[in-house]
Amino acid sequence: MKVISKITFPIVKINFNLVAMTLLIVAVAMLSGCSKSKSEQPPATSETLRFVWLADSRGDKLDNPVNTPVLNAIISQIATLSPKPSFVVFGGDMSYRGFIHPSYTFQAWKDLFSPVTSQGIPLYTAVGNHELYYQHSDSGFILGNQQMFQTVFSENPSNGPAGYEHLAYSFASPGGSSFFAVLDPYYLTSSIKPAGLGGDIEGPQMSWLRAQVAQTKATHKFLFIHTPYYYVDNDTTEPSTVSQSFTRLWAFLDSNKFDFYACGHSHLFARRTIDSSVLPNPQTTPLTPAWKNNVVQLLNGTCGAGGGGGTIDPAVKIAWNVHNDAKTYYFSVIDINGGTVTVKSYGGDTGAYSLIDTFTIQK
Repeated sequence: MKVISKITFPIVKINFNLVAMTLLIVAVAMLSGCSKSKSEQPPATSETLRFVWLADSRGDKLDNPVNTPVLNAIISQIATLSPKPSFVVFGGDMSYRGFIHPSYTFQAWKDLFSPVTSQGIPLYTAVGNHELYYQHSDSGFILGNQQMFQTVFSENPSNGPAGYEHLAYSFASPGGSSFFAVLDPYYLTSSIKPAGLGGDIEGPQMSWLRAQVAQTKATHKFLFIHTPYYYVDNDTTEPSTVSQSFTRLWAFLDSNKFDFYACGHSHLFARRTIDSSVLPNPQTTPLTPAWKNNVVQLLNGTCGAGGGGGTIDPAVKIAWNVHNDAKTYYFSVIDINGGTVTVKSYGGDTGAYSLIDTFTIQK
């Protein structure tokens, strides 16, 4: 009979106090790692992103509603950018009128951007005053135009205040490092005859914007709107129509360290970093403290409208980096690389475009 040898096992003494301590340390580490929600984590500082800003492509009469040759030349420039932009933002006044018999002009303008949008590049739009005109400017702002704009540009986000869907909205970069907001200075609840073209940022938009910014952890913040806060041309009728709501808006942008305020409306290019040397205009009561966080106003007011050539005070032209050569049009390419924003603006007509201005923002 085969004898099976006896197998013995070593006796292991377990230090239960040591095991308990080890388990406690592991549990604390796991809980610590879960103590912050994903939304509370700081955004990745290494995110890279490119986008394009332009505004004011309208023509100057009913039978020339869009300056198509110039706009098409700029669209071609955008479509061939390398790397290609993640999106394009247009700042309003796309056509001479929002409605020209027998149809609205929005879809025809939108179709011009197919060389860009067919590449999967989103097109975001802001409302200008000309979007709201019906055939003749003396007809005022027409509610139906606003409603049709919301229908045609339904790709714009719908997360704005109630009623402002696709007009005032926000979105974020894929990595969450950048926040973008679009506002509507001409929001309508009925057809009206406007007192001026400066517009107003009423309560619902500001309340909504404050809530949006309170929720974001983005390093970079950008605002897009049709009308400037600071005007630089010699048209004294426009600045007088800027309401105090814009000063309150700028105070909010300044205190929340926005990178820039991108606008159009004036048919030229101008760019200035707004520091304590630039006074609020108009003032608020009580007086607004001096600006301190150096938000940039980027006024890029023609990719077809007007054509420059107006008279600008020489000192203003230097201080505000104004470009307004005759028959010259502009667009800006913005690159975000971690904490650095680089803005390059280009000018030209229906031919080649060349660099006219560049600046950086460091966060």
